[in-house]
Order: sequence, then structure tokens, then C-alpha cells
Amino acid sequence: MKSNFQVLNGIPASAGIAIGKAVLLERRKIDKFPRIRIPERLVEEEIKRFDAAVEASYNQIEKAKQKLEDQDVIKEHSFILETHLMMLKDPAFTNRVKYLIRKQLINAEWALKIALMEIEENFDRIGDEYIKSRAADTTFVGDRILRNLTGKEIGHFHIPENSIIVAHDLSPADTAMLNKERVLGFATDIGGLTSHTAIIARSLEIPAVVGLETVSLSISPGTLLILDGITGTVIVNPSESQVEDYRHRAESYITYELKIKERANEPAVTLDGYHVSVEGNLEFKEEVHSVLEHGAEGIGLYRTEFIYLNRDDIPTEDDHFEAYKTVVEAVTPYNTIIRTLDLGGDKFYSVMGNLQKEMNPAIGLRAIRFCLKEVNIFKTQLRGILKASNYGKASIMFPMISGFEELSRAKDILEEVKEELRQQDIAFDEQIKVGIMIEIPSAAIISDILAKEVDFFSIGTNDLIQYAIAIDRRNEYVDYLYEPLHPAVLRLIKYTIDAGHKEGITVGMCGEMAGRSIYTPILLGLGIDSLSTNALAIPHIKDIARRINLKRCMEITSHILDMRTANDVREFMNNEVKNSPELCDIVETDRDV
Repeated sequence: MKSNFQVLNGIPASAGIAIGKAVLLERRKIDKFPRIRIPERLVEEEIKRFDAAVEASYNQIEKAKQKLEDQDVIKEHSFILETHLMMLKDPAFTNRVKYLIRKQLINAEWALKIALMEIEENFDRIGDEYIKSRAADTTFVGDRILRNLTGKEIGHFHIPENSIIVAHDLSPADTAMLNKERVLGFATDIGGLTSHTAIIARSLEIPAVVGLETVSLSISPGTLLILDGITGTVIVNPSESQVEDYRHRAESYITYELKIKERANEPAVTLDGYHVSVEGNLEFKEEVHSVLEHGAEGIGLYRTEFIYLNRDDIPTEDDHFEAYKTVVEAVTPYNTIIRTLDLGGDKFYSVMGNLQKEMNPAIGLRAIRFCLKEVNIFKTQLRGILKASNYGKASIMFPMISGFEELSRAKDILEEVKEELRQQDIAFDEQIKVGIMIEIPSAAIISDILAKEVDFFSIGTNDLIQYAIAIDRRNEYVDYLYEPLHPAVLRLIKYTIDAGHKEGITVGMCGEMAGRSIYTPILLGLGIDSLSTNALAIPHIKDIARRINLKRCMEITSHILDMRTANDVREFMNNEVKNSPELCDIVETDRDV
């Protein structure tokens, strides 16, 4: 009998293959709730209702956090839920809801929704795409409170064995509470690769596909599914032959994973002796041990934005120093590259009471531009970084440099801070290296000039691709144009690497492209010195590098650079992978070429 199967394509958030029956979980945002004007005499009673819902939410998330902490292998990621708990105890958030109840005489649900919308609007004004994705954390916390207020929060419920959860979205707390004995994987309408839900799913080793758009509306409970968290594919009502095929793929994947984990701490040296340094991207200091355990040879990108978020004030020098010192000490003798602030000015002007909304914050006052305008905030961070450099090996990296003038001014400010520390007899690494992100096409084009002024480059492909091709990845009408293999992108990368090497500086990469094994041969052929990615991708990138020959990678690249379209490059790479014994199993671990 012929199977009436359907193939859905989403984002591979957590690798692995699951075959099971769909269990639908209603976690859609609550948009329908009572909006009630209340008499003044009921205000305090309404505030008590809100407080009770916050307390219930706190207890539920605390329980999920404890479940993670009980599992030694992933307890480092319990800090994600700790941030949710901090939001629930944040007076700025809870007091805002209570103020709205009192001032506008509205019920708690309505006041909560207004407060959440205000927070989400602030996130939308932040230029950095990675930081914008963190708005989901606020939404998860707010929705949990709203569910407790409206009595729609789910408690314990029975999940059959061999289940695949299908939902509009899952929060990190929901994911942490999944019973791995019964839940084989999950699929959601929305979500991204860098979301905290995806991070926890990868830590728990639960296969997950997100960003499927309407999966929660199109699948009936009990439907047989194949969920491929390697390629981001969900097959609905698969045939018997498809089920059998994917069972074999799942077994092969598990064998492959065990094999590369055993060699995670070995260096990535090609067959002809070229060593590429594979490093880790870091968001929170609590992640550092997990990154190192996955084989990272240092931290290629330490994002510092979260020191500034979820607070009403501006971080102090000590706040910076303590956050950086912890990581630098743990990573030494490897290096930690600390990227300075990459937020938009709107975040700070809202704190200072002078909010200036920008039409397009992604290309507005953000990152180094904001730091050069608000020098005191910049200097505070630089002091913290320099003081931490006395406790191990660290480097400074400036983001969003577009030209020589910005870089020169940033370096001047850094020298001013160094001199201030010398005058105060505060120790720091006098030889600390300074680098820049190459993520704006103008910087790539004049990289030969900029290379004379710094110790290293790090190519940020996420922004470089968007700016080079002029697309917004959040816009569904043009997101298909986001293409790492676009000839213009490859040429910008090649030009930057050559310019850096001509001046004797190292060139690394810390964008999403660095963490995709299918791109590894291309990047090595282009001459990249280091690749920095998420913890779970590190063993994969190192394994691919060990099985290829640099000379062959260079031959591949020489062909690719003359091609006219991304599709031409893609077809060439597909053929190369299929016909190369050393690369053939990339097809099994990273099919989205």
C-alpha cells in the first residue's frame, strides 16, 4: 500500500533522528484573555492574584531547573532557567505590571500583556540579530505567568512511549521537563538555532526541528512521524521503507557521534599537517566548562551583551571584571577573545530616560558606533577586560568596524584606559592583542588597510552576508536570499583572509558558517586560521578537518571562486562530497549543502 507521506522542512535545532507518534501540546501564545476595567477597591486583590501567579511560575521553573542540575552532564545549562527566575524576581518588571493595574485600573492579565509588549518592543529595537532572539525568553516567562493567571498552565500529564511532541513553541523550562524515557524528539512552529530551547534540547540530546511554521496545526495526534534533527526534516505518515531507511540512519548517526566524541580533545590537523584552531562561542560564563569539554581550543567569541540586559542600570567595572576573569582563568592557557558591546543605543537611552527610537537599528547607532558616542560606558567595559587580562590569556575585539576612523578612535580610547590603569598601578596584560570583527562589506574591502592596525581579524558571517546581499533574515519574502555560498560572500571572505595574511595577522571566523561542516573544506581552502562555533559543533568540525587534505581544499576553492551562482557552488560541493571517500559521510551529518 502506497504511503501518503508529506515532507516538512524546518531548522535543525538539535541533531538526531526520532521515529514516533505525534503528541500535540498546546503552547501557543495566549492572545485571548479577559480585558477588564476594575474598580479601585479591587486593585489590591488583583495585585495579589498577580503575585500568586508569579510565585507559581517561579516554583514551576525552579523545579525544571532542579531537574537539569540533577544531571551532571548538562547542569551547566541550568543558568538559562536561572535567568528566567531572575526575570520573575525583577522589581522593574513586576512593579511595572502593578503600576499599570493601579494607574489604569485594569486586570492583571491585561497589565501583564502591556508590560510584555513594552519589553518586546525594546528588544525589537536592538540591532543584533542574536540578541533579538532572546526576546523569546521574556515571552516564555510572561506566557507562563499568564497561563497561571488564566488557569491554563498544564500540570503533569501522561505521555505515551515513543512520542514526538508537536507544539507551536516550547520554552526552555518545558524542554527541561520532557521525559526522555518517553519523548524521542519535538517539532515546533517557531524557534531558532541559537534559542535557549535549542541549547537545552542539544544538551539533553533530544532531536528537535523548529521553525516549521504550521506543524502544530497540520498534524493530528497519533500521526506517525520521522523527525530528522540533522537536516531539519519532518516526514509525516512515512512509508515502511522510509521508516526502515531512517532506522539505519539513526544507528549510523549514533555510531558516528560516539566516535567523534572520543576524539573531541584531539587537535584538528589535516592529512597533510595543517592545524586549524577550533574554538567556542560563549554567551554566559557558566557555559565555559561545557565548551571546553567539547574540545574547544579557546574562546573565539565571548559575547558580552548579557551583562547589560535584564537590568535597570548600567554594569559597573566590577560587573565586567568578574564576568571576564571567571572565563579567562578557566580557558587559559588557551585564549579568550572578548568582544566589546554590540548593542544598540536604544537599550541605554531607555535606562537613562532619553529613548530615541531608530527607523533601522541594525544599521544605526549600535556596537562600536554607540561606544564611540558614549565613551564612559565604553571605558568601563575596557577597564574590566584589561583587569581580567592579568589573570590569563585574553584579547579584545571591536565589533561593527566600518572604516579606519572608527578603529583609530577605538584604539585611542583603549590607550587612554591603559594609561589610567598604569597611573593607578592596576595590573593588566601590556601585550594584550586587539582585533576587529569583519562583518561590514566596507571593512572587508579595506581589510588590507585595517590589517596594518590590528593583531587579528574575525569574520562575522551572519551580518556580512546580510549586509552584502541586502536582506533581512526575518523577512519571509527575502530570507531565501540569505546565502553563505553567494560568490560575492566567498570573494569577500577570500579577500579578507589574503589581506590579513599579507600583514602577518591571523584570520578566524565566528559566524554560523563556521559551525557547518559542509563549509569546512571551503573555508580551509580559503585559508582560514581558526573557526569558532557552538559547543556541540566543535567535535564535528574537528573531525571533518582531520579527514581532508588541505591541498585538495585549495583546489576546490579555486574552482568555486570562478563560479557565477550559489547554486553552481552547491552542485559542485554536492558532487565533491559524494565522490570523496573522506567526505561522503558529511551527507549523513550535514545534508543541507
